[in-house]
Amino acid sequence: MKIAQPYFILQNHSFSDMLLSALSWTCLVLQIEWASAVLGVSSESIAAGLAKPFSAQQVLGKPNKLPAYGESPCAWRPATADNPHGEWIQVSFDRLIQVQTIVVAESFNPGAIKTIKLYDTAGKSYVVYHQPHPAPVEAKSRLFVHHIPPTPYKVAALRLELQTSSVPGFNQIDAIGIAEDNINPPADIGLNRLTPALEGTIEPLGKTINSPYDEILPVISPDGKTLYFVRKNHPDNMRNPFLPQLSNDDIWYAERLPDGSWKEAQHMPPPLNNYSHNYVCTALPDNNTLLLANRYLPEGRCVTGVSITYRTGKDTWQFPQPLLIDDFYNQSSYSEYFMAANQQVLLMAIQRRDSYGERDLYVSFRRPDNTWTAPMNLGKQVNTAGSEITPVLAADNKTLYFASNGHSGYGEMDIFMTRRLDDTWQQWSEPVNLGPPINTPDWDASYTIDAQGEYAYFVSYYQSTHKSADLFRMALSPQARPEQVAFASGKVRDAITGQPITAQVIYTHPVTGQLLGKAYAHPVTGDYQLTLPLSQNYCLRAVAEGFFAYSEQISAVAPQEHIKRDLLLMPLQEGQTIRLNHVIFEQSSADLLPESYDELTYLVELMKTYPAMEIRLEGHTDIEGNPLLNMQLSKERVQRIREYLISQGIQEHRIFTEAFGSTQPLTRKRDPESKKLNRRVEFRILKMQ
Repeated sequence: MKIAQPYFILQNHSFSDMLLSALSWTCLVLQIEWASAVLGVSSESIAAGLAKPFSAQQVLGKPNKLPAYGESPCAWRPATADNPHGEWIQVSFDRLIQVQTIVVAESFNPGAIKTIKLYDTAGKSYVVYHQPHPAPVEAKSRLFVHHIPPTPYKVAALRLELQTSSVPGFNQIDAIGIAEDNINPPADIGLNRLTPALEGTIEPLGKTINSPYDEILPVISPDGKTLYFVRKNHPDNMRNPFLPQLSNDDIWYAERLPDGSWKEAQHMPPPLNNYSHNYVCTALPDNNTLLLANRYLPEGRCVTGVSITYRTGKDTWQFPQPLLIDDFYNQSSYSEYFMAANQQVLLMAIQRRDSYGERDLYVSFRRPDNTWTAPMNLGKQVNTAGSEITPVLAADNKTLYFASNGHSGYGEMDIFMTRRLDDTWQQWSEPVNLGPPINTPDWDASYTIDAQGEYAYFVSYYQSTHKSADLFRMALSPQARPEQVAFASGKVRDAITGQPITAQVIYTHPVTGQLLGKAYAHPVTGDYQLTLPLSQNYCLRAVAEGFFAYSEQISAVAPQEHIKRDLLLMPLQEGQTIRLNHVIFEQSSADLLPESYDELTYLVELMKTYPAMEIRLEGHTDIEGNPLLNMQLSKERVQRIREYLISQGIQEHRIFTEAFGSTQPLTRKRDPESKKLNRRVEFRILKMQ
């Protein structure tokens, strides 16, 4: 039998060769039928994990390593490196086809392929390739492509035999495929990528940030004005007083100037830096909250965990407090964390008993008592038998960037993007490799973006002009950006004095009252800032002890919209009258509209917080219409609110009512806005203690 000669594509990491058009890539992927089941295997290396790293199952589907090369838990590896009896694997395919092309992705130590057999539907075998003397090849990996005359039979299975003793070290097979046509797929056939992912050129962040020391783990604030990062072993870093020779990672930060340049980087003072390794995981949109790696101890060191800190002054921060996560453990020595912009979602890269391989990405959710649910694995679309690390969730709360060595890439570790498809946090789009120049033949991770997704900030050894890790940024193309968001900002003030107040800012669904997110106002200036996903209405309010928070309803519609709202707080004092701004009734009716319940729920919570508090609900109408009917309407409306408060657990004796009808207008004008101003429900505080 005449055996057709193989066609090899050698992997040499030429980016220009790799970057085919997305359309061509898609067509070729569709033409190849990848192995779908393992029928038998001579041996396999199996490590712990749901996905069984190095197992025969890792050969299924498209390549998970090429065009990169090297050992990968996402490829099949025989149990021994140099079995004198050889190794084999037999696979089947979902679709039975007549074959002209066979492809085998050899991701590590290629050249050991000795024999390929095809099987028809009756189980009869046909040798279609045989190399009596396999030998190492020059390339570090390759896509072995072998053409044959069209088979007169439909192929049901394929057996691949390796002479592993002929190629030193472990041999790894990343994927096996067949095609009906005579095709020559590229070495990066398994790579799902954006073309191009980036725009412009890479910009080093300059000598005010980059130094002869390693700068790693960059975190940009959502407004793009402050960059936090780690500087390793700098003389100004804090040292262990008992072991000063130990290396140390400390937090540094730099502020961006209006012209786009950066101020000289500053060393973060204690308590955020101590003599353990310290780094920022997330800078929240309010610019007053930081998520930090590790759990801080009073004696000046850290242990495993994750903490949060809040600004206490212009350049001072609270002692970091640990996050309490149910059933938290991590079987890896390493971890990374990221808190979503709404401060309700926590992502982590850790290893657990339900991990698919090494570290996986998990999610936890904040409870009302500020504890967090047990970590939930994000699922096999994102996580692999390899490692998934450094998660970053964009401000749209959907677009996830992470680094992985378990998806097809260019180097040891690449950066990918995926989008959340529903609220289960289990359904994700196929991860997309961001491609060169961010991803290189080196180890690429630690990626961060601003809220608008305009720039990506990242660390690179490969592109550094120093002999150390440096920080860079690059403009993202539209297809690599997250969905756009709106900014909301303003000041939190005392409604009586106008003075700024330290407060928590929350935003809720205006109808259901569901908490959607939170932030914190600056403790000195009262400034707050939020990022809000578009196409949604929100109810904003500031919360501080001893105050009633007026709510502001806003609509985030336009991309890059900047909504300005000052939030007012009314002191809770006996005799104080407070208006319920968003309690709204049907026209000429006592029936409450759905958007009223958010503010009424807040009033219920307030009265439960202050159990001695007694109030009088006061109803007013505008000056139009019959005064007697207006009086009756205002009476029915305050009575309806009283009934609602009682239904929510507030004792009857704490709630009084009084109807004023149209007798106490705030204005005598008759334009629509004036009428709206006069139509109001207020409550007067009769007793606080």
